[in-house]
Amino acid sequence: MVELDFSVIGNETPTLVKLLDTFEVEHKVHVRLKVIDWEGAWSELLSWALHSQGPDVSHIGSTWSPSLIAMNALRPFTSGEVRMMGGSRTFLPQSWQSGMLIDQPEVWSIPWTSYTFVLCYRRDLLERAGIDEKNAFINPPVVETTLASLRSAGVGMPWIVPVAPNHIDTLHHIASFVWGMGGDFISPTGLRLTFTQPMAMAGFKAYFELLRYHPSAFYPLDDGQAEQYFTRGQSAVTVVGADRPYSWIREKSATSEVLNNLGVIPMPGVPWIGGDNLVIWKEAKVSLERERAAVELINFLTSHQAQEVYCRGEEVNLPTRTDVFDNLPLPEAKITKAAIESLTMGRAYRPLGMWSKIEHQFGQALGQVAAEVLSGVTPSDSLHNHLDLLNQRLSVTVGK
Repeated sequence: MVELDFSVIGNETPTLVKLLDTFEVEHKVHVRLKVIDWEGAWSELLSWALHSQGPDVSHIGSTWSPSLIAMNALRPFTSGEVRMMGGSRTFLPQSWQSGMLIDQPEVWSIPWTSYTFVLCYRRDLLERAGIDEKNAFINPPVVETTLASLRSAGVGMPWIVPVAPNHIDTLHHIASFVWGMGGDFISPTGLRLTFTQPMAMAGFKAYFELLRYHPSAFYPLDDGQAEQYFTRGQSAVTVVGADRPYSWIREKSATSEVLNNLGVIPMPGVPWIGGDNLVIWKEAKVSLERERAAVELINFLTSHQAQEVYCRGEEVNLPTRTDVFDNLPLPEAKITKAAIESLTMGRAYRPLGMWSKIEHQFGQALGQVAAEVLSGVTPSDSLHNHLDLLNQRLSVTVGK
């Protein structure tokens, strides 16, 4: 029996194990699973890329794909293999583009799961403040007006989000504001950074202005801590990954007051779409048998049947195949409608080879901005100080 090494970031869920057992029976291929945590995943992937000592197949963050492509560490998929998997039209266009480089036809990774953020709010608190729920979060500037009204109505903690050093998800939250204000991070060609231009800066500013409604003493605050302030009924509005409200509903991990009054909508502006991709390392080509088995594994995991099973597992993993959207759990729930709308109307970052480096440096810079704004520095001053410097550093290598 052929054996494959497959690395997964996060958890070895029973649903994934069952899927791999099914694959073994159907394809006579045994998969050895290696689980790594998110915190150290990028460093480990870089080590495998540099030393060619990794597994055959890996699960990676979708925004990491272009960097690994640029390092010449991955095996590309043939046009026949892409057709076998259903072709690009089967998948979310925003997810599919993450496996390619700008203006290049080769496909280097296949989208496995998608990810997006949603805005959650307390409907009862909006009603108490006399706020029209339908128009409360229609665009970034209106969000601040809504939070101001909540505070005036006596809500002590209108807004709560994670704020911490090197918190990459802050960039993903802000992306919807930047795009919603007409800005962008890089030019369409990928040759020029544009995040310090006026429309982009307006998006950054709109997001950080919201921290005036966030407790100033709450820094640093990680994802779990911020989420608890909302699920325990202490905050009116927050931002979470689209999988989290499913857990609150399934596990009743939020108070009944929160669950009974839970509003969930796409992020204001243009939602960010990320997710997870599957790649085959270049070294897998050493054995034709293992190479074929690696392709079969990815074809299996990204099939309609497997994605349907995976999205209904212990953790709700949003699919990348549009033909699986109708099979999401809780089809009539607000969270499902918000998730599908986000994935349909959202966008992903442009697939730039050095994007992982850009993300990392944004995480550092935005963490510093958050700390300064919470201590009383105006968002405009802090953003110009940190983003102008970041733009100077990154401009040296972008486009080369």
